[in-house]
Amino acid sequence: MNSSTRLFSLLKKQKGSIILLFVLANLFVVAQLAQPFLLGKALDAARNNNQSLYIALLAVALILIVIGVISGYFFEALASNMSQRMVKDLREEIYQKIIHMSIEDFDKRHLGDMLQLEIRDMENMFTASFSIFKTLLQGLFSIVVTIIMMLLVNWILALMVMLLTPLSILVARFVSSFNHKHFKKQAALQAEINDLTLESINHMDVINAFNYEEVMADRFNKTNEKLQKEGIIAQFSASWVNPSTRLVNNTIYALVGITGIIMMAYDTALAGVYAVMSLGALSSFLSYTTQYGKPFNEVSNVVAEFEVGRSSFKRINDFLNLKDDIDEGTKEIKEINSIRFEHVYFSYDKSRLLIEDFSITISKGEKIAIVGPTGAGKTTLINLLMRFYDVDKGAIYINDIDIREIKKSSLRASMGMVLQDTWIFNGTIKDNVSYFAKDKDINKVIEACKKARSDDFIVRLPYGYDTRVNAYEGLSQGERQMIAISRMMMKDPSLMILDEATSNIDTRNEKLINDAFDMMMENKTSLVIAHRLSTIKKADKIIMIDKGQIKEIGSHVSLMKQKSYYYNLYMSQFK
Repeated sequence: MNSSTRLFSLLKKQKGSIILLFVLANLFVVAQLAQPFLLGKALDAARNNNQSLYIALLAVALILIVIGVISGYFFEALASNMSQRMVKDLREEIYQKIIHMSIEDFDKRHLGDMLQLEIRDMENMFTASFSIFKTLLQGLFSIVVTIIMMLLVNWILALMVMLLTPLSILVARFVSSFNHKHFKKQAALQAEINDLTLESINHMDVINAFNYEEVMADRFNKTNEKLQKEGIIAQFSASWVNPSTRLVNNTIYALVGITGIIMMAYDTALAGVYAVMSLGALSSFLSYTTQYGKPFNEVSNVVAEFEVGRSSFKRINDFLNLKDDIDEGTKEIKEINSIRFEHVYFSYDKSRLLIEDFSITISKGEKIAIVGPTGAGKTTLINLLMRFYDVDKGAIYINDIDIREIKKSSLRASMGMVLQDTWIFNGTIKDNVSYFAKDKDINKVIEACKKARSDDFIVRLPYGYDTRVNAYEGLSQGERQMIAISRMMMKDPSLMILDEATSNIDTRNEKLINDAFDMMMENKTSLVIAHRLSTIKKADKIIMIDKGQIKEIGSHVSLMKQKSYYYNLYMSQFK
């Protein structure tokens, strides 16, 4: 969807409000622009000693002032309300896109960039949309009504003003075309600043531990300097629009005044044929000349806001045009009984193969350990099994069904996963443990936590299971991992995936949790990615992979006897 189509769809939702906005804008503009005409007539009536006429005209002008104030107030309130609703709709669309986009697209984007879309770009959109509603809509009506009123007063001067108007538009267009590219660069650098800031906040302990503060500060300062330079150029170039258009409009005003005075001074039959010019008419026309130039000046005043908003909307539209995560599966499964990788090929970077001709069959109830050096493709196999990514070639079968034919929701509902990076959300301990569960009964939560050995420390917290925690405070790293294990215990899936699930837990609790895992995994399939090979001795099969290829398969005892890949890796941990 291009930017224009998306903008039209947003405006279509506000159809009723837009109609009312048009009515209020018309009332405001007519009330404002009828006054110079009435005052000009009143001036001529006063000069002709027609007292009753000029008093009546002044009374009507005062009434119009009141109407203009009231309609102007409601116009601005409605314009602000519409802008907020549009921004709300866009913000919801962005969030929906974030949670429905493919993992592949998500991995390619910076977190700071997505954060800017939800915060800074939304602010820019509100400012720009409000300015457009207020300035452009009122300005459009002002121009039309002013032209009509000028033609009624003196059509010769009206034609003169209209013929000279394009000069103002051309000047504004010339300056705007120059500064748009700088506003675009400014938005990109702002996203980079956000990303650096977010990275520093999330990893401040690591930065401090490695004395990396000055390096990060230097990176930030260099990017900030670039942002400052682009901001100065963009704002400086945008600031030239208003003075340039004012210069043109002031020149037009002076020419109109001189021409009007000449027409009054030479009150000949020739002048009378074309138009009658009185003092009141000249006064009214000069007011309309000023009014006519105002919309162009006001537009030039908000051109910087408009350009920033346009750049932000372009970024938002590009992000929303990303494809959602594709799920063409139609079949459902209740549990996972068998898994079969059949000649699987895969790579993140299509120029470098990662998984090559990988084949293995895993039966129900088997405990499979996957080991290998860093970068061997262990976690990638899990990504393929969870369908975060699809295979490039070959197939994965669950219960003899091609994994691509199974609904992702059904597939993942049968799996439970605990990674080294724990998932802790803002909320209570109870909320975190029962996050994925339909039944959030506290007794089941406590039962799961007792199995995971996390109940011991939870009951010692200030509010027990009602203690509020988040990803960064309230719990130690080991406690967070025990909560993640409790969460999977509560889900009780048919396939358990453990990626170094006890890496941050002390030796005593690790043994207790592994015993709990052993009980839980009875008659269930489990995949364990392990770096500490001492934890997988009881596995039914150990798959030794390197560079995406299976090097060895067997039990711990049989692989140790072979004294090959696994043996060397195992012994290297005890040297």
